[in-house]
Amino acid sequence: SVIQKCTNLPALEPLLEAPPNVLKYVVQQFAKVLPGDAAARRAFVQSGGLQKIQEVNAEVGSKLYDYVQEINTLYPPDIVQYYSPNYA
Repeated sequence: SVIQKCTNLPALEPLLEAPPNVLKYVVQQFAKVLPGDAAARRAFVQSGGLQKIQEVNAEVGSKLYDYVQEINTLYPPDIVQYYSPNYA
């Protein structure tokens, strides 16, 4: 698919609000590209992308959940917690 070939992450960010059947592929692409690109990781936080994926209701054990967890491991736990919806 086109999403799996896209490495321009800012172009994919609007798709973080896509339906779950598309969202899975979008988050998978972020999980593939972010580990090797520190600038992209920083930009992902600054643009609100990290917060958006914390708000995704992914079923535990699903591929989408796994991809979100992969991305979360790229950031310090306190940053992930700060951007999670339950942070007070």
